[in-house]
Amino acid sequence: MAFFENFTSVIRDKWLDYFRANRTWLEVQMSTTSVRTPEGGRRPSSFLILGVVNALEPKLSNLMVPFYQLNSDEDALIDVLGLNFDPEAVLDNGEVGKTIDASPENDTPLLSEPSMSVTDDSWPPS
Repeated sequence: MAFFENFTSVIRDKWLDYFRANRTWLEVQMSTTSVRTPEGGRRPSSFLILGVVNALEPKLSNLMVPFYQLNSDEDALIDVLGLNFDPEAVLDNGEVGKTIDASPENDTPLLSEPSMSVTDDSWPPS
């Protein structure tokens, strides 16, 4: 169970890094389509979140087949992964640090820099 708790923490942090880097367009997207969170906030659609976290954390794809076989409700998967929260509120409250890398060969998580986004100076790639 410790692996899964660490893994969901990694996914949460990577999702928040992505949201922070892409906040401008995600806020525009959420102004027309958003999902209410248990604390009364809002978040992007479950499909968008699942797509992003699967792209950011390839190890998650190994879990998606059994998750979908158990329950194919995308909102339930967001709950299981601990992503049913308002990312704007979390970022505004400063509740997030650097991303943790979920490396199976390491027993302890490694700190890494936030992911590259299209707002980086290195975009577009040469």
